[in-house]
Amino acid sequence: MNWYNSYECVIELWNEWELRAMILLSLSLQIFLIVTGHQRKYTAGIWFGMFVWLAYLSADWLATVTLGILASSQGGSESKGTTSNASFIPAFWAPMLLVHLGGPDTITSYSVEDNEMWSRHLLQLLTQLAVAFYASFRSWWSKDPLIYVVIPIFVSGVIKYGERVLVLCLASSDQFRDSVNKERVALQGQIERSFPDEYFDGMSTEYIDDILGFNSIIPEAKYLHEAHLLFRTSKLVFADYLVTFRTHTNSYHMLKRKNAVEAFKLIEVEVGFLFDLLFTKVMTTVRWRPRIILRFINFLSPVSALIAFSSMTRKSHTYSKIDIIISFLLLFGAVVLEIYSAILMFFSDWAMLWLSKQRKPPADSFYRGICSSRLLSFFSNNERWKASMAQNRLTDYPKTSSKHIPKLFSTGNIQNWEVVVDDLKELIFKRLLDMRSRCNFPGDKNDILEERGEHALRSKRCDVKLQRYLEQINFHNSLLTWHIAVNNCFDQDSSDSIHRNMSRSLSRYMMYLWKDLPLMLPKALGEPLYKLSFRVRDDAEKLSKLLDWQQEKESWSVDEKWELISEVLVEMLTYVASQCKWKEHARALKGGGELLTLVAILMAHLGLHGQCIYN
Repeated sequence: MNWYNSYECVIELWNEWELRAMILLSLSLQIFLIVTGHQRKYTAGIWFGMFVWLAYLSADWLATVTLGILASSQGGSESKGTTSNASFIPAFWAPMLLVHLGGPDTITSYSVEDNEMWSRHLLQLLTQLAVAFYASFRSWWSKDPLIYVVIPIFVSGVIKYGERVLVLCLASSDQFRDSVNKERVALQGQIERSFPDEYFDGMSTEYIDDILGFNSIIPEAKYLHEAHLLFRTSKLVFADYLVTFRTHTNSYHMLKRKNAVEAFKLIEVEVGFLFDLLFTKVMTTVRWRPRIILRFINFLSPVSALIAFSSMTRKSHTYSKIDIIISFLLLFGAVVLEIYSAILMFFSDWAMLWLSKQRKPPADSFYRGICSSRLLSFFSNNERWKASMAQNRLTDYPKTSSKHIPKLFSTGNIQNWEVVVDDLKELIFKRLLDMRSRCNFPGDKNDILEERGEHALRSKRCDVKLQRYLEQINFHNSLLTWHIAVNNCFDQDSSDSIHRNMSRSLSRYMMYLWKDLPLMLPKALGEPLYKLSFRVRDDAEKLSKLLDWQQEKESWSVDEKWELISEVLVEMLTYVASQCKWKEHARALKGGGELLTLVAILMAHLGLHGQCIYN
């Protein structure tokens, strides 16, 4: 009997707190998503991404289920004739759930596949709008004054959810391609009018800046305008359009006058723009004036509702105190979330870009004041991507060719993350500029893009035996052979060479791509990795010995040997970047972006991609 009474108490407690707990959990998920949705642009880590993914899926599901339970409970209470002012507040929560379904501005979709489901969200908008209307206004006849507080929240919910559906639609592949097609004509026309002559070499930097309108921009904001122009170009390749000779030549001349760090900074800002376009509600698809009006309405709605609700319930003893507290939390949370979203938007690259476009002394002074203050660094992280490489390697590799049964290879999870150092950026940028300088004729590009280490070996006058491990075997065998050889050489050498560390990081990064993001690599033969590793282990040992022999033959220092290895691995990286489909690059952005994606975008700007046309 005691057990039965306890069970009844639990059921009674659950019935009383079911809606309250679910609505508070829904608010908590919104707070979590608005913070982590912004952070995932520059935060590395599998667990972090998993938590964001679970929260993203749970938020929509929880809000939908809660709204259904709320509508059912309201209908049930009215049918029994028990609807009263005391039970009206839960109905007041219905439009708040619409606001939650609209989601935070920092994450409208978790992946590019979510954008393709915009029509489902449109249907869900219509359905949940009807359910929320039913739950809120079914008690209109009760003459409860709180019904008027519902109206502004309802308007805000419709705007936020409708805005989410619109952004998902515009970021879907078909709509994205259509919008880029319209912009493509304008962009290429602008470049052709600005540079009627195809030869840029005789033009000075000041002359090019003057034609592009950068001279009238304050120096502190010039990089944003350069990155935005590059962003308009990169959208062409992401939408699978061809890039004309003048377009990528313009980008090339913009980038070649930069050093490696400056060039990568432009690409990082560009990747941030692309992330915002695909996964957030930021100002990439709607003009500033309508966006500000919508933002103002979304802010005023919960503020006015909070003030009205406070005045109506201050001296009232009709409503449940717990429900009043929860309602205050919901309204106050909505206001705080809107303020936080507005701050993020205000300090975003998009806002800074718009502000610097005004070309007026007050706007320029305001821009400089923001950039020089601590507010920008406090509210907006300077990172536009995760700026690190995941590391993976084959473990338990037998270093001898013993005839005993070897241990099985295992490709465990990501072991650690390595920061993309400036020296690596310099090495990659130097390689890309060298590739571009050798594109003298239209047919040169394809031959150069097929290089995966051979050019580095030939330029160092290496023995033909070394080239065999690149030219006479397929790419995956070659990559695995060099990976094992790099591990062997790394264990043998104890120098603190920067090229030694970069070579190991690049090698392990390529193995991470192979294991965790295989679609970003060229198609493999389908042989399991651990079987392939046994087959190439003898070649890997021979390769490591050949590298040592080449070092002795040429009287190289240890650093010079590792310089050769790093150049070979960078060539492999550029080969993979040129082969990877842009759809895979877009998919990878959800996790903070990959170094491979930045390299591929940089290559496209330098005319080093299959979609770049040469005259």
